[in-house]
Amino acid sequence: MKTKNRYVIFIVLAIIIPTSLWLLTFPNTTIKHDASPFFVYGSQLLAIIGFSLFAISFVLTTRIKVIETYFGGLDKLYQKHSTIGKIAFFMILAHPIVLSLRWIPDNIEKIFWYILPIHRKMEINIGSWALIGLIVLLLFTLVIKLPYDKWKISHKFMGLCFILGSIHVFGINNFYQNNKYLAFYFILITTLALIAFMYKSIFYKWTAKKHPFEVLAINKLNAEVMEITLINKSTHFNYVPGQFCFFQFVNKDLSMESHPFTICDAPLKDEISILVKSLGDYTNTLHKKLTLNTTALVEGPYGCFDYKLGKKKQIWIAGGVGIAPFMSWCRDLMRNNMPELEVDFYYCVHNKSEAFYTHEFEKLETIMPNFHLNVHCSTSTGHIKGSDIKEPKDKTICICGPKSMRTSLLKEFKTLQVPKENIIYEDFDFI
Repeated sequence: MKTKNRYVIFIVLAIIIPTSLWLLTFPNTTIKHDASPFFVYGSQLLAIIGFSLFAISFVLTTRIKVIETYFGGLDKLYQKHSTIGKIAFFMILAHPIVLSLRWIPDNIEKIFWYILPIHRKMEINIGSWALIGLIVLLLFTLVIKLPYDKWKISHKFMGLCFILGSIHVFGINNFYQNNKYLAFYFILITTLALIAFMYKSIFYKWTAKKHPFEVLAINKLNAEVMEITLINKSTHFNYVPGQFCFFQFVNKDLSMESHPFTICDAPLKDEISILVKSLGDYTNTLHKKLTLNTTALVEGPYGCFDYKLGKKKQIWIAGGVGIAPFMSWCRDLMRNNMPELEVDFYYCVHNKSEAFYTHEFEKLETIMPNFHLNVHCSTSTGHIKGSDIKEPKDKTICICGPKSMRTSLLKEFKTLQVPKENIIYEDFDFI
């Protein structure tokens, strides 16, 4: 499914349906004090669309498999959740601002009635408190940049802001009488959002299936990257090569944070391995404190990064520890040769000493004549560019690596007129 088609559900649920239901009562909405219809109606539209998007954003956090698959993987789904949440915030923020503009220049004092919690009506003040809460939480997300574990805790307060916002919406005078159908729609999406929030923030840790593994080996490939091998202690665990899982390591010296890592192996044995690079507080501590025989709780698998969904002619581009899904694919192809598959693999590193596992890809070259390994070292040839890729137009391009590399390549492929639907990539920027 093309990416743009996946947004249809948002357009329908968050814009077309509520706007159509709102129009059933337009223009019967009372406009007091000879206010400009533009400000009042514009403010109402911003509110209903923003509130709808806010509700939908909660549903997207549930990790329900059907929703994940529809949006092309959990990484893509969480990116859409983030984007929708930001759009919802700015529309909700604009709602009281646009509404207050009707008092300019006649009564400047009343402008603050709709922005600060100083209105004579409690339901208006509750809406202001909800907005203030959202502003604080968005500051922690976009500006202050809390550590991941602290941010996860703060993000749960989004549910409180939504509850306050719901009280504000349903507390508005004559909301039910003037907008019966819209009220019913809001009741429906509010209920879904609250169920989703309660499920993910309270019940999920007890209901999510987590497979027990045990750390079998720790191989420090260099000062920053280590390979962790784990053995399966559960009865059944299966995954598609290229998928990732959330890992919790049960160790008194480690936090119980859950972090995503891509599995490096093919699903034909009880052992799996992951690559971990020291990039933050958690991964730095993991490098120092993780010990053998530590229990790991593995949730998943997730993701739709699968070479078998692509064309017969493919280009693989890996950067740094983004090699992990390609390792999984390589090991899968070693066991299940696909002679019809043609792959040009670009392994991007700073220097050759960081090119781990090249011997496995070289071995695959001997088995698959149409598989070609290209090690690209930025210290000698600069960062990889779209022009470095051979004949990219009619091939499936698979990318996994740092955001800067991916962003740069996507821009260059657009310039080279590579169809967007031919490019698939793994995106861990949701954490």
